[in-house]
Amino acid sequence: MTNIYRAAGKVTLRHEPIKSLNWPSMNMAFAVKDKAMLDSLAKDKKVQFEFVQQGERFVITSIK
Repeated sequence: MTNIYRAAGKVTLRHEPIKSLNWPSMNMAFAVKDKAMLDSLAKDKKVQFEFVQQGERFVITSIK
């Protein structure tokens, strides 16, 4: 995790390739489903996350 924007409910993650979407490794901002998900996170920590596409946005539904 490279950045946390608690007030905006977003995080920037550096992730590995996501083959199902044909994405290379990259840094990317994601919205979170619930801002409370950010309470236990810290910058520069490794996380596992799941996300869904909502319109043109990608929203994290689980992060730990």
